[in-house]
Amino acid sequence: MTYSGLGYYQPPPPPKPNRRPLWIALSIIGVLVVAGGVVAAIVLNQGDSRATPTTSAQPAKQTKWQTVEDTQSGVSYELPESWETSGGGVAGRVRLAKSAVSRPFECQGRNMIQAQIGSGSVASDSPVDIATEVATGIAKGGYTVDRKEPRLGEPKVESESDDRAVVSVKAEPNAVNPCFAPKATVTAIAMRDGNKVAVVVLNVAEGGPHVAEGPSADEVEHILESVQKL
Repeated sequence: MTYSGLGYYQPPPPPKPNRRPLWIALSIIGVLVVAGGVVAAIVLNQGDSRATPTTSAQPAKQTKWQTVEDTQSGVSYELPESWETSGGGVAGRVRLAKSAVSRPFECQGRNMIQAQIGSGSVASDSPVDIATEVATGIAKGGYTVDRKEPRLGEPKVESESDDRAVVSVKAEPNAVNPCFAPKATVTAIAMRDGNKVAVVVLNVAEGGPHVAEGPSADEVEHILESVQKL
């Protein structure tokens, strides 16, 4: 399976390639998803966010991990083995050298995902400013639907030092669709590296009918804890 640019998913031929865009149950990294000259709006469900319960008899899944090294940005992090890496993109003024998506699924004829991560760097001397800017920008831009901006929580500084900052932003879109999750959390980790700041940003849909296709809470914690400079 291959990815054609940031946010686009299509299987290789044969048969004929599926050129539909990869719709995302959350925000794509960047403000707009463009496919064939048409902007693909991201719509999310405002309904019940409870996931379908599982029985206690089911064994816990053992996650296998892969290490992603972004030598251009100077960072590495671990992702579940089922995630697939793709090319880069843009998050505000940060150019992303790498990105990856969780396992794709289909809903109402659309190829979709529940989570996405990206890494890049920018000239700056303030990790907390970059982390706040990237997390807020992705949460706002990616969840704006039909020109309706999402409800955003105040950026939360999870941790901060002179050389590293972790900032998260909650998002709730003002749109309804049965395929999508009702909310999301965008978390950015920014680290000073000489005269630039490297940043890793993780965007995860929470709840919704396809929550099992995305990372669990433990996997999200592992991904964030694995982020480090090369």
